[in-house]
Amino acid sequence: MLTARDIMTDRVVTIGPDAFLQEAIELIMLREVSGLPVVDESHRLVGIITEFALLTTAYDPKTACDKVDQHMTAEVLSVNADDPIRKVADQFIVHRVRRVPVLDRGRLVGLISRRDVLKAVYESQPQACGLRR
Repeated sequence: MLTARDIMTDRVVTIGPDAFLQEAIELIMLREVSGLPVVDESHRLVGIITEFALLTTAYDPKTACDKVDQHMTAEVLSVNADDPIRKVADQFIVHRVRRVPVLDRGRLVGLISRRDVLKAVYESQPQACGLRR
């Protein structure tokens, strides 16, 4: 059975809660991601900052100097590294999120996107509908 650890990306771009929104925007553009897990100095997940939250700078450019923790989502949906892939898929379906942080004993160890789940399912199942791969 596939688990979150099997399909997660373990090279996660993160940011600290005391960083400026401008830094978050620069990281998102540079690394071509749509959101950043926010971690403390012990690499514990404390929130997530997304492109959507950063759009506030379009209305008020001064917010670019706000701290990430002022705009992040603090209650973050996450999964455990040993959770089965079906539980991960459930989180995407029920909560309609784009990404889910993966935790191991409270520490961020990876990130899973909806596409990661689809790819894992596609690659692990026999050919469907008689189509060739």
